Amino acid sequence: LTKSPRIMNIYGHCGFSVTAEVVPIEFEEVVVDHGGDGMYSQKKVEKRNQDGIRPYNDFTPTEKLEFALEMAESLADLHGFEDGVIVHDDVQLCQWLHTTDGRLKLGDFNRATIMQWDVENEEYCKFNNGEAYGNYRSPEEFAIKNLDEKIDVFSFGNNIYALLTGLWNFYDVDDDGEVHTMLIDQKLAYVDPRFKKRSYAEKKLVELMEKCWIYNPDDRISIFEAVEFLRNVLKENAALNNTTRINTS
Repeated sequence: LTKSPRIMNIYGHCGFSVTAEVVPIEFEEVVVDHGGDGMYSQKKVEKRNQDGIRPYNDFTPTEKLEFALEMAESLADLHGFEDGVIVHDDVQLCQWLHTTDGRLKLGDFNRATIMQWDVENEEYCKFNNGEAYGNYRSPEEFAIKNLDEKIDVFSFGNNIYALLTGLWNFYDVDDDGEVHTMLIDQKLAYVDPRFKKRSYAEKKLVELMEKCWIYNPDDRISIFEAVEFLRNVLKENAALNNTTRINTS
């Protein structure tokens, strides 16, 4: 995967030694507001947005689209790896580093799972991680079900939420167990409906996020479909605004 410009350069030596590329900035630091440990009351956020939505980050709608595409493309490099599907298994903002020239690179593969191939049934075997922790994972992880690469897609939807709002998903819930129950019960993080009218780019990001958050992983969008969706939206957005910084071909 080192050949991919979207993946950190990592080289192994003698089984236990690793040399990794130096990339200085964690993307999370510029996406999410960390005041109060990232926790905000719904009332506080509503007050901030009462006269119009004011995200907690400074990205333009076009930048949000571009960063979403870069994240999706790096995950597609894993899911489409030529020697078999690789599941990152820990998708969250801090896994992307921001280079000095403004590009994103995906790293931190300590939980990565290489899916096994069932020769008899000609399909990939699902795997099970046991009990899940935190609040950034998919419903099937918290329900301790068998898993596949779609867990990465659900968490990628959380990244889109952060890009849109500058907040963590479930920013007003301080109990991970409560979040687990909510997700298992198909209750998702609140999305202000005004994002769909704020800009074309943000409207389409909400649309994609909802596809990533589909409860049944078999019905959830694939990361390849997400990449195609974002490339098309960026072209349309550029035609509307004549602004883009990355190649969408």
